[in-house]
Amino acid sequence: MISKKTINAIEVCVFLAGRRNVGYVTTTELSPRLDLSISYLENILKLLKDHKIVTSMKGPGGGYMIQGDVSCISMWDIALVFEQTLDGALPDHEDKRSKPASYELGLEHVIKDTLSKFTLSDFADTSSAVMKSYAQEMGRFHFKPLAAPFMPKAPNSVFQLHMTF
Repeated sequence: MISKKTINAIEVCVFLAGRRNVGYVTTTELSPRLDLSISYLENILKLLKDHKIVTSMKGPGGGYMIQGDVSCISMWDIALVFEQTLDGALPDHEDKRSKPASYELGLEHVIKDTLSKFTLSDFADTSSAVMKSYAQEMGRFHFKPLAAPFMPKAPNSVFQLHMTF
């Protein structure tokens, strides 16, 4: 089965593929957009970087970006970074219960075939020419929006008071 970490990694890659024309994306920008903590994102991105799916750059203007052509990276390539396959499991002669059952292997093959058919370009929205950056959308100082002012529902003067009764 596919773990939550794999699903989050696929979401990260789809987001990065959609933001490819903008440039590098920081974990500070990714975190509120995907509702994931920065440390969790860094763990995911480290594994993706080790498997050459994303690239990173340090310093001002740095961050993470999808490496290579998004139409060549399948969803299975991303899932394979985080999932252990049953095909590589060594048979255990002493314990029959540790062998994967035929239905488990069949399910894994269905998942592999399905995820191999889709690439990042199938899910990433790269059509929009201009995308707002996080700083443009949230503002330079990251202030929360102001609460709506409280307007009392009462008469404004003594003369309006007699009209309410």
